[in-house]
Amino acid sequence: MANQANALRAQRTHKLLQDALVELLEEKHFEHVTVGELTRRAMLNRATFYRHYLDKYDFVEKIFEAAAHALSAAIGPPRVGLDSLDADQPPDAWVAFFEHIAEHTALYRALLGKNGSSRFVLHMRDYMIQVMNEREQLRSRLPGIKRGQEAMPRKVALAFTANLLLSTLAWWLEDEPHYSPREMATWFRRFLFSSYPQALGFGPQHEEKKIQL
Repeated sequence: MANQANALRAQRTHKLLQDALVELLEEKHFEHVTVGELTRRAMLNRATFYRHYLDKYDFVEKIFEAAAHALSAAIGPPRVGLDSLDADQPPDAWVAFFEHIAEHTALYRALLGKNGSSRFVLHMRDYMIQVMNEREQLRSRLPGIKRGQEAMPRKVALAFTANLLLSTLAWWLEDEPHYSPREMATWFRRFLFSSYPQALGFGPQHEEKKIQL
């Protein structure tokens, strides 16, 4: 019972501090936020903060760990099977990913936005690269899958995709009107299936004109 009570207090403390950080990031950059400001906004004392975290960077690490755990639970494990190759029918995992982000808009808007934490952004990038790589590795081992010659090293393609997705999320959370998670999942997958010119409506019929964007 004592352990359970301590765990509940720790969760409550984390939530109060997280909400305080989200509010403060609307006012100033993360690098300018102090532990004292965090604890005052959360109506906690500094001793309580340091009982759980080394510093504000360690606190952000813990926020990321919780976010990654929740994201992994939302999208589920890689499925042994082929997702639809229809660009207009995104896999459930893509939709669940955007739904999770939308459910926690305030948190992700604060930490991925202009006043956010670069450490959180880098952790999110590495997390997405890891998840995409694991799922692609599983797909490549399925019977009947034939891979052609890679147009670029895998790690470069994954880095392009992860960074594009992060920038898209930051824009989406700030944008009005707020497009739905399914719309964003569909459009992002469509973009990955085509290319930048094709996404803008410049199809193969324009190739002879050598349009470069």
